[in-house]
Amino acid sequence: MKKIAILGLVAAVLCGCVKKDEDTIRMITEATFPPYEFLRGDEVVGIDVEICRAVAEKLGKKFVVESVNFDSVIPTVISGKADLAAAGITITEDRKQNVDFSVPYVKTGIVFVYKTTDPYLTGDAAKGKKVGVQSGTTSETYVIETLGQQPERFDSPAAAVAALKAGRVDVVLADVDPAKNCVKGEDSLAISDFVTTEEYAVAIRKGQPELLKVINETIEELKANGKLAAWTVQFTEEADKLKD
Repeated sequence: MKKIAILGLVAAVLCGCVKKDEDTIRMITEATFPPYEFLRGDEVVGIDVEICRAVAEKLGKKFVVESVNFDSVIPTVISGKADLAAAGITITEDRKQNVDFSVPYVKTGIVFVYKTTDPYLTGDAAKGKKVGVQSGTTSETYVIETLGQQPERFDSPAAAVAALKAGRVDVVLADVDPAKNCVKGEDSLAISDFVTTEEYAVAIRKGQPELLKVINETIEELKANGKLAAWTVQFTEEADKLKD
């Protein structure tokens, strides 16, 4: 999903996060991305949260999760102010230069969200149109690099879809799971097949092989014991109910 601008953001992150505690695993995320992370009242919940909580439990440490603006997620973990970054973060070669990634825990992709009266099924259909995206994501990268134009940027997929409904953009490009959540109950909206396919992973600051080993072991265990699949069902259902 997410492409994050690194330079120029670390200083801002350093001012905004809580001092690190060696007895605590601190997760950084951006809680507008159901079912991976979203708000249940004031509590951040979701698939990514449970994965990172399981890592903390395996290490025998307390667990804390903090939500920030998406563009600050990876800079926070690079700065050392958080131990884990998980926010539906797509593995890309550019990001590998700045962080280390765990094994992937889901295969996914980005899709078009469109009005049923004006369908968008391929990338070519969106050329020259106003395409809404969440700022800092691989959807933004696709519009810039593949369509060769600048997107209309928003803070979340939901905000971009709201702009679509209001007629301020022609189409939205977003990750499939939040896209599904956005169109639930909206008879006038639909989503396309995958425009691109991607994989999500947990990101950590470079040079921590032992932590990376524990994260990878945890993810593989969660796949094998069925917990990851169960959380996917649980949090998808909960996020859908919040949309009702």
